Amino acid sequence: MDWFCNLPDEILTHILSFLNTKEAVQTCILSKKWRHAWAFLPVLKFSIDDWVDTRFLDVETMIEGENKFENFLYGVLENRRPTQLDMFVYNNCVNDYGSEISLDFLDHVALLKPRMVYINICRINQLDLPDLIFSCASLELLELRIYTGEKTIIRPEAVHLPSLKVLYLMGIALNDDDRFIQKLCLGCPVLAALLLKHCHLNITEISSEVLKGLAIFDCYQSRKTRISCPCLEVLIIDCDDAVAGIELKNTALLQYANLSIDLNENHGVLNLLNSLSYVSYLRLGLWGPQFKAKLEKDMSECRTFSNLQVMEIAYWGLSYDIDFVTRLLKHSPSLEELVLHPCEVLDIDPKEEPSQEELRKERNVLFQRKYLKTVTIVKPKWRDMAVDRLIKKLHAHIKTIEKIIIS
Repeated sequence: MDWFCNLPDEILTHILSFLNTKEAVQTCILSKKWRHAWAFLPVLKFSIDDWVDTRFLDVETMIEGENKFENFLYGVLENRRPTQLDMFVYNNCVNDYGSEISLDFLDHVALLKPRMVYINICRINQLDLPDLIFSCASLELLELRIYTGEKTIIRPEAVHLPSLKVLYLMGIALNDDDRFIQKLCLGCPVLAALLLKHCHLNITEISSEVLKGLAIFDCYQSRKTRISCPCLEVLIIDCDDAVAGIELKNTALLQYANLSIDLNENHGVLNLLNSLSYVSYLRLGLWGPQFKAKLEKDMSECRTFSNLQVMEIAYWGLSYDIDFVTRLLKHSPSLEELVLHPCEVLDIDPKEEPSQEELRKERNVLFQRKYLKTVTIVKPKWRDMAVDRLIKKLHAHIKTIEKIIIS
């Protein structure tokens, strides 16, 4: 213990930062040297799991533990020294438990000038986020994961986050009427990455002059959204629910695109491929009513993918449509690697012989590709004959292939 007491204050608080905050505060009883060390902690971590065993829910015990947790949280925030906070972590996620909580403590957190804030909440009540956290000049990363009975709506008077580089929103309702996205894009001059997950997107546009990475996972979309980000380099859209429409504009710097989208009947004209013509890595996974007809029309009007080196194609019955694959390849003269994810097609028997129309198309797709030498097939557990048929077609129609990898 004497050896620890001789450590400089900076080293001591750094060591304490690896503990959760409850454990760090408990060290105050060890000696006079340790009594106030916790008050300078650069990292604060609060979790309901440190106060109650959430695996065994007893309502009275849960209420008592949560009250202690809240009192401890506010006690620490009010007594911590006003030095800049590096990281704040708050976890209050309990399944099948319905008490209401408040996020007013975020005002206290904002006054400590945090660099990173992580919030993870599961509750039934709709939550209001205090405005002060959206005017925190020191904040570089903000992660809000909120699971509630209703989507949480963010309505700050203004957004002024001059240092924010990364924003992660989960379980948030984003509406044009609330103008949060518009305020965000204007009030975050260095925002580099935006991740939206399980959000309700009722917005017409995401427009940013500085955004470099945008990821949208499993969001419900109620209207067509235009993405206009001239500095965008990475775009990921992975939505199992049908989307109302995605339009891309100003994407000349886009290098990596991963699109897995369920196109609903109201999606309208696809108009995606032209906006992806500069990418070097492209993963396409589209499905839904009339998706193929929409994509073929889009393909007939698209420019050449002059920079494309790796292309992944997923969610299609590719074993039965080599013509469709090769037409994509014809737009990709610099392609080096092709990755295929053959999927099951229930209405086609792989034992069936191809029709005359299929044979005619296949005779017309023989071509050379200067750089394409490797094809990877992510083999499903079923329909081996269909995969074998795909391999034969690839060898027959793309003469430059040196190896086909089955993974």
